[in-house]
Amino acid sequence: MRILSLALTVWLTACLASAADSLPRTHPLAGLQDLEHWSEPVQEGSRDYRAALAGKPAKVRLPAWWGVGIRPPTGRIYVIEVSYKDTLTAPAIAEVFGGLGRSLSTTELHRFGGANDGQWKVAQLPVSWDMVMLPKGKETAELVFKASVDLPISRLVVREAVLPADQVRWEAESRAWIARLQADKAAAVPLAPAAVPAIPEAFRNTGFVPFVRQYTEPIQRDAVPKSDEIGATVFLRMARNEFEPGTFGVHALQDLDGVVCTVSELTGPAGTLACEARLLTAEYALTKTKDGHAWKPQRLWNAFPASIGKGQSCLFMLDLRTLGEASRPGIYAGRITITAAGRSAVLPLQVEVLPLLLRSMDDYGLRMGGCCTGLPSAGEMRTMLDYNHNMVNLWIAGVCPGMRKDGERIELDFYYLDEWMRLAKERGQQTVVWFLGGNPNGYPETMSIERELYRTLFGNQEEYFKKMSSPEHRGRILPELIGPYRQFLRDLISHAQQAGWPELILTPFDEPAKWAASQPFPEKRTYAIGCGPWIRDHFKAACALIHEAVPGTKVYGSIHHNWVREIHGYNGRVGEVFLPDIDILCTNAIDEDHQLGDKVRAAGKQFWQYSGAGAGRYNFGFWFGAWDARGSLCWAYNWGPRFDVSNGSAWEYGWMSPFATIVSPEYVLFREAWDDRRYLEAAKLTAQAGDAGITALLTRIRAEVIADRDRGGQDKVEDFWEAGKTASKLDHWRKLLADAIIAAGK
Repeated sequence: MRILSLALTVWLTACLASAADSLPRTHPLAGLQDLEHWSEPVQEGSRDYRAALAGKPAKVRLPAWWGVGIRPPTGRIYVIEVSYKDTLTAPAIAEVFGGLGRSLSTTELHRFGGANDGQWKVAQLPVSWDMVMLPKGKETAELVFKASVDLPISRLVVREAVLPADQVRWEAESRAWIARLQADKAAAVPLAPAAVPAIPEAFRNTGFVPFVRQYTEPIQRDAVPKSDEIGATVFLRMARNEFEPGTFGVHALQDLDGVVCTVSELTGPAGTLACEARLLTAEYALTKTKDGHAWKPQRLWNAFPASIGKGQSCLFMLDLRTLGEASRPGIYAGRITITAAGRSAVLPLQVEVLPLLLRSMDDYGLRMGGCCTGLPSAGEMRTMLDYNHNMVNLWIAGVCPGMRKDGERIELDFYYLDEWMRLAKERGQQTVVWFLGGNPNGYPETMSIERELYRTLFGNQEEYFKKMSSPEHRGRILPELIGPYRQFLRDLISHAQQAGWPELILTPFDEPAKWAASQPFPEKRTYAIGCGPWIRDHFKAACALIHEAVPGTKVYGSIHHNWVREIHGYNGRVGEVFLPDIDILCTNAIDEDHQLGDKVRAAGKQFWQYSGAGAGRYNFGFWFGAWDARGSLCWAYNWGPRFDVSNGSAWEYGWMSPFATIVSPEYVLFREAWDDRRYLEAAKLTAQAGDAGITALLTRIRAEVIADRDRGGQDKVEDFWEAGKTASKLDHWRKLLADAIIAAGK
């Protein structure tokens, strides 16, 4: 068994094997000239510095320290040491240009400072090869510093990362600045005194109680272990090529610091299990709720020594990966050792490896992706593949080719997108669904591609908004935009095909079934008129234009509702009116019309389903499988304010990192949901071979899945995911499928 280090092994090897002879490299700020929003040089004793100006994006450009290429070599990680004077009352934000952020901008590297003690310090900013690139036409890398007060910086030093030390530091500092920013709010969200668990004799002198709980029920800070969970066995059942999580908790009987977990090798009659084991520790942070804030196990970091207050609990996860043919079937045993306050306790660990190899999402013809505000990094996309995500969903408002007017034409620039699409395809991302517009509640301001075309051609997007909000033009594509829109589509698809991009699937804008809302419900925008029949008409017109301009390109529609309604002179189901216009119908409202999937397939179209970041395992797995949804979208992958989500909506379940992607418990649930689908698809293939017993089993499981649907998914906005009543049934159904497949194979 390989215990994964804090850094990805391949990155560590690459960093050590190809260290640049020219590093470290020092850049005194006073001597640099390619700057924006910095003070003039200042001398303080023997130290020269410049100050990043308060409230400004202070840019500094450095020669490409990696040598040749628009990016560093694959796998390389660096650290930029920033010598600064801590004048900060809140952490400063350091960003790097990598063509990944919203509108192909900078992305956050780290936050530092905030003690406001006037001391000179050194911040360590790690940056990986996939987070930095040269802007088009430049030979320098770009860093940005943002601070609420003038921030003195004397020099920058670029060096190779030292692993795992730099990763351990960056992750610990990240958790620390989150806690500092949330400190005042945290004081207002105290945890209720926890009930005292019944403590078995074996754990009465350890100062803590280890317990095992299924990962479908994430352990909260105020969790109290049940008697049958204490000291229980962590049990995993998995195929020979699968990830599988096992979660356990530590409940503190006294204040604890430095709680550490380790996992042993797994051995059995077949010998030592060939596998990779990764231990993760949950970070509890505040998330915004309707009534204020609540604690949540928000991120799973590479295992770190945890602090647990008396009467509180902490979630830990063992994430195990079997390695295909190298992982022999059988029963394996091991142990998880928990150490705190100089004392240890052990949880038994048992793993059953099945004589079964699962095919991939691609092999089964399945698609899953999350919506991205910008572009995910190459490291994130490799994690996506491991987590059964083989599709990325982009939005023109956040990711758009460069545009410039050239006479009567619009010229498109694919410098950044060519590079990213190459990285995406290399990492298993086969499909990109591209939303050319946003939420219809913001109509016409959210008609993104048409807004951008008009602005590029005529230089005045406000004029576009005024025209489109008028009764004369609403519901139409402006006549002067039809030609440019057609040209944009042809140039985009032609270039994508020639450059070997992943398949592009286009949609004019999001959730067109909102045309039948009882009121317009406009967003708070200057020119927004919101929802009405113009949404229906505009969507249909844009679909027709896409089909005419780029035949063979699939057109997608997110169908928010398919209820029966008499409105705007129409009486019938308000979502399926778009079925003639689209090639893929994706809904979050199958509960409103159980026949919708059959209607879609009968029309020769693809049926998908979508849901939200709180959806869990039941929703994306057996529930979507019950309706044979072949693809799925999630709102949203990274739509939020980085790590601190205590100030607004947080549609995030994965976070960019210079090291290993940081995942949430929800991300693990999504991965397991699509593993459920892979088991379902494997069973279907067996049934197609003529196994009547599996056919009957599939029919029975589908009926049980539908019957187990709990209340949820009612308003389709804040609550648009389904949950099962009985979490234990998920493993039960998977076991039935696996056993039947194995028996058929025998």
